Amino acid sequence: MSEAQHTHTIDAAKTIETLRKNLKGRAEAYEIFYSFDSGLGVEAKEGQIDALKARSNAGVGLRTLLKKRQGFGFSSVLTEEALKELVDKTLSASVESSEDDYLKFPKESAGSGTPEKLLGIFDESFGQASEEERLKIALQIEESALSYDARIARVRKASYQESIHFDRVVNSNGVDVSHSATFYSGSVTAVAEEKGESQMGWEMGLGHGKNAVDPSAIGTGAAKNAVNLMGARKMGTIKCPAVLENTVVCELLEALAGSLLGDNVHKGKSMLIGKVGEKIASEVLNVYDDGLLPGGWASSPFDGEGVMRSKTPLILNGVCQGYLYDSYWGERAGVKSTGNATRSNYKGFPGVGISNLYIGKGSRSLDDLFKELGKGLFVTEVLGVHTINTVSGDFSLGAAGLWIENGSPAYPVRGMAVSGNLLQIFLKAGVVASDIRFIGSIGAPSLLITEIEASGS
Repeated sequence: MSEAQHTHTIDAAKTIETLRKNLKGRAEAYEIFYSFDSGLGVEAKEGQIDALKARSNAGVGLRTLLKKRQGFGFSSVLTEEALKELVDKTLSASVESSEDDYLKFPKESAGSGTPEKLLGIFDESFGQASEEERLKIALQIEESALSYDARIARVRKASYQESIHFDRVVNSNGVDVSHSATFYSGSVTAVAEEKGESQMGWEMGLGHGKNAVDPSAIGTGAAKNAVNLMGARKMGTIKCPAVLENTVVCELLEALAGSLLGDNVHKGKSMLIGKVGEKIASEVLNVYDDGLLPGGWASSPFDGEGVMRSKTPLILNGVCQGYLYDSYWGERAGVKSTGNATRSNYKGFPGVGISNLYIGKGSRSLDDLFKELGKGLFVTEVLGVHTINTVSGDFSLGAAGLWIENGSPAYPVRGMAVSGNLLQIFLKAGVVASDIRFIGSIGAPSLLITEIEASGS
């Protein structure tokens, strides 16, 4: 156990014990959520450190139930006096809130959950590197991008971040679980310029271990992506088959994610309402949410309420299997929680969210997809994904990429718009590649789409 873990394990125990004493005999049910985060963020510019941000915060959130009424409060001051005041205010809030028959805290899970060591989410070396070594990583990312090609004129936001997280959930139904994780990430946007033309390329690396951030790979990757778009041509309106790069598919899957959440289904904010058992995507597509994925960005033994994480199939062979739930929305739907309660920190309520959401990979290489495509688009970038209608799925997005001829890249293209419907895109998936990649907690391989509509702008 690291020094930071040890310290906050002790602090959490003291805080929780104090709250328990003050809650005794006063609440019908309660939930205590203690969390601690500490991290460092660095940005480099023109060979110098441009920004350095260190953060550290700890606090506790408290939920109570009195006669089907919920109270909530939080505090970053953890003295006995402050914690007593927190209990008093939270119980008062219970009295003032509305009755809700579905408010219940989960019961203790059978079993101890998957050990964190098997999940690979904690780097024991966290905090051992000197500040100079950590600052150097952002500078190395910038330098790797600038040195890749003479046409790389500058970079934007060459950055490096690392952080440690610890939390513990305790409730009156016997739940008492904790989890720790470390996070590392680096990213950069490179700008290529020549003869009045300017193109941008982006790359990142992330994971739970320090070795997940390779400064050279991140810098050269961004520069390569920018240079590959130099000399890009504009296209007229066309309907053709296309390969969507894995990073693009990740963005489209993220746009679908909200429709898979049980609360959005209940509120009418999902394009998948009433679709369980129906075909909503191509039979080659399988989508899972897996909170126990080894090395997954959002992996943990338990969710934000202390319910055991699991692997939940959401789409199998194109058929919708169901939705994701926390305890409250599962209760409303008459189903069990899928272990998908998430909370950003101690200041907020838990809510339904994804853990590691991904499309299962296929067995074909990206080159195989190009050969099968023959002639068409390779879409490497889309803009405006946030504008996709989350209820209808309709979209019109800016896009860039490469034109493929005879199964090989011929020339870059940009200044086009692709339009259609999100579910229709997934229905048109013909081949799934093996190159699955995760951007944070969203993962996907490249997909061959039988037809896409693109127009010049």
